[in-house]
This record gives sequence, structure tokens and C-alpha cells, in this order.
Amino acid sequence: MIEPPPTPEDYRVAKQLRRRRRVRSTLIRLSVAVVAVGAVAGAIALDLPDRLAEALGPVQPVAAPPVAPALAAAPIAVPAGVVSATVDSVHDGDTLFLMLGGERVKVRLLAVDTPEIGDNLECFGNESTAYLRHLLPEGSTVSTLADVEPYDQYDRALLFVWTPTGTLVNHDLVASGYAEAVFIGGNRMFETEVEAAEDAAQAAGLGIWGAC
Repeated sequence: MIEPPPTPEDYRVAKQLRRRRRVRSTLIRLSVAVVAVGAVAGAIALDLPDRLAEALGPVQPVAAPPVAPALAAAPIAVPAGVVSATVDSVHDGDTLFLMLGGERVKVRLLAVDTPEIGDNLECFGNESTAYLRHLLPEGSTVSTLADVEPYDQYDRALLFVWTPTGTLVNHDLVASGYAEAVFIGGNRMFETEVEAAEDAAQAAGLGIWGAC
């Protein structure tokens, strides 16, 4: 059964969840910074005169909490059933226009959300837009794939898009720190891979996770 298209309330809830993930990431980075300060203080204590060091007692080393290393995002191969299209223009980091089946179609990239641009400019909005334009230059031929819900409430086509060289743009935006992962309604294709890419980008402080 195909679910109804996502509503503005769905997007609001998804954004709240993303903000919680961002707060969690910030707290992790702050905890690491506190541990580092403690380690510096311990080093200073070791340089005190012997009598003072004896009075204070031995300095216990502080172990840093485990932090997930940045992992290279595994590529997602172009599957069967994709439809070719030509890039007409890129509007922002997650919205573009494609020539698809002889028509100019407005596309909202699935599984991602990038910062706003223009009058509502958000941190890293211009950088995300520039990166998408780098991945999808005008006139390039791309491969597209819809999920179970092909359109949103604004009649935008919801698509996964692969570059001519086989890079899944939606996944790459998240893995490189230019977008947050967001899944709404029944469109859940590649959810595990994209969420893992976001976790790795957060751990490495890439893009929005380090600059915003």
C-alpha cells in the first residue's frame, strides 16, 4: 500500500530529529575537548617541584572516550531500472531541475536535507549548493531512480541521482558533510547506507558537522 505524500508536519518532525542528532554530535565533541584539557592539566602537574608533586599525589591519566573513526563511504552501484536524464540547472543543495522524458522536471533529492540559501541563508548553504553544482554540471547525463512515493506535496519528483561516473549524489552529499540524512514516509531505500555515512561524517567533523 502506497502511503500518502509527506506533509509539512512530517518535514518539521524530521528536522527536529536532525537537530537532536546535531546536539548529540556537539556534546560528543565537547566531551572530547574537556578530556583534552584534563590531559594538559595533568602534564603541567608533572612539572611541579618534587615536594608539591608528592603532596598532590600521583597524577592519574585520563582516558579519552572512544570516538568512531571517519570511514570512507562505500559506493552504491547504479541499480537496474534507472532512467536517464539531463541536468538543466541546480537550485540549491538538494533541489535541481532535470530534463526527463522531454519535460523540465523539478527534483527534490531523496534522503537528504541541506542548509537553506538566499534570504533564509543557513550555515553551509552556499557551500552545499556549490558542491551539488560541481557534482552535477549543467548538461551532464545522469541516472535517476524513484522510491515508492515518487512525488511530494509540492509536486516535485523525489529521486536518487547518480553522476555519469556512477556516484550516488544523495549518499555523497551526506558522506561529505554537505547534507543531513532524512527519511520521510515510505521512501526508505538506502536508509542504512545513508545513515551510516552521516554517522561517519559527524565523527570526522566534516562540512556542517565541523563548521556549523
